[in-house]
Amino acid sequence: MRVTIVTALLALSVLSSGVMAQDRAAPEARSLKATPSRPYTAEESAALAAKARQKAEAAERARDRKLREVSKGICTGC
Repeated sequence: MRVTIVTALLALSVLSSGVMAQDRAAPEARSLKATPSRPYTAEESAALAAKARQKAEAAERARDRKLREVSKGICTGC
């Protein structure tokens, strides 16, 4: 009797892990493939780099402004 129960539990655990493995693989199979991009010209590449740099600099200025705002309340001077 115990052998039958143990065998049934093992079979269920093996089957359920197999089903879960299939479920994990399914979303990858359904994912969309990236479309091949065209190569950029030097001018387009420079424009994209400048735009990214401006965006990063703006984010850094905003972070610095917030940091200065917060630190004004903490610092009492030397």
